[in-house]
Amino acid sequence: MEPFRFTLRQLQHFIAAAEAGTVTAAAADASISQAAMSQSLSELERAVGQQLMVRTRSQGIQLTSAGRRFLSNARDMVGRAADVQQEMADRSGRLIGPLDLGCYTAVAPFWVPFIAQRFIQPHPDVSVRIVEGDGKELQQEMLDGRFDAVITHTAHLVEGVDHDVIRRGRGYALVPPSHRLASRETVAVAEFGDDPFVLLDVPAVRETQIPKLRAAGLEPNIQWRSSSFEAVRGLVGRGLGWSVLVQRPPVDVSYDGLPVVPVPLSDFEPSDICLAHVRERRSRRLQELIDLCRAEGARLDEEYPPSRAPEG
Repeated sequence: MEPFRFTLRQLQHFIAAAEAGTVTAAAADASISQAAMSQSLSELERAVGQQLMVRTRSQGIQLTSAGRRFLSNARDMVGRAADVQQEMADRSGRLIGPLDLGCYTAVAPFWVPFIAQRFIQPHPDVSVRIVEGDGKELQQEMLDGRFDAVITHTAHLVEGVDHDVIRRGRGYALVPPSHRLASRETVAVAEFGDDPFVLLDVPAVRETQIPKLRAAGLEPNIQWRSSSFEAVRGLVGRGLGWSVLVQRPPVDVSYDGLPVVPVPLSDFEPSDICLAHVRERRSRRLQELIDLCRAEGARLDEEYPPSRAPEG
């Protein structure tokens, strides 16, 4: 049998370089010198017999067409190697290997700290990397092999992914205490009429929330926009408008100390929080994380019934 011409370590370096965009950043991520990273990448190109990337000072690393094809294969080989390593570790009951997660920015404050404490710390042999961003974009990168799973909303799922729900969503209107509907137990979307609306301005929300509001008989009067969840809450707290959210912190107070009032919506179908993944890449590491998050979601639902539930 002909010996392999490249190593898993070289594949890991190539993946790191493709994702980081520069040799310097990739070397820092891999905790090696820039010279060692450059040498590893050059040796890999010689081993495969093709130029995989073009390096320039102005644009950093640009993958060639061969490099883009090879990147997908490299991720697959490294992932399979990690699974083999995990199978060997299963005999001792340990979790081991890499786990790359994407997390939709709006849900990150509710789940990343929990995962850090309850999953990352208890499993030091699992190398967890979490990247925040737009839920749909992260899923597309997951389909290309960059992530093992993405924490997002079910309404943001893209074609070709599986998912496990980890927390049921509860859509609500957020209003200032002075709003005419603040004292209501529930409210219909159309009752807000032409009231100024504060939009959580990220692509996944624009593409799902606005159509739902229109289907409920309301054309939102968008006066304010922000991609920050807490900025939206702050704008509402200052009486500048109302908003529709799914995540709910335990305290109904904005960052600047102003009260906000959540009012359940009677005719707005919320999306659930889920872990999106590709079935073929569902490792034991990922399954353990899914089970842990589902248990936490069930605990929160039991501890905080819908009438008073702070969303997480």
